[in-house]
Amino acid sequence: MRARAHAALERVPGKVGDRLRGLNETLGRPLADAGELDDRRAFAERSTSAAPSPAPSAPTREAAPVIVYYMDKQKRDVTKLTEILDANGVAYTATNIQEDPAAQYAVRRDSNGYRLPVVFIAGECIGGRAELVNAASSGELKKKVFG
Repeated sequence: MRARAHAALERVPGKVGDRLRGLNETLGRPLADAGELDDRRAFAERSTSAAPSPAPSAPTREAAPVIVYYMDKQKRDVTKLTEILDANGVAYTATNIQEDPAAQYAVRRDSNGYRLPVVFIAGECIGGRAELVNAASSGELKKKVFG
């Protein structure tokens, strides 16, 4: 099927054909001639039969949710926090609570007196930038997020 699609792709004239062929190259040539497809299948069979089956690993723990709460006026400070999280490979959600008084109240109540922006990991307030830097340098950040 893909070999027939490749043959049809080669017959399309003009700019449209050029674009289609370029797209096929960009996608890693999913549409190829029959000889190339046979070579790919043979290579896949050799690599799967030669590779040993991986040992069963311990179940991996899902990362804890990380949320950075901020308001518009702290946008620059959020960038500093997210750089630290990115450097440690931590996925996060940055949430602007400027227009949500209920969220502002809840974050202030649960943040133990820390000023915005603050980082919460699995519902627990870690603190602001200084606390995040300390947690990252001590390894505590990865322990809290990844277990």
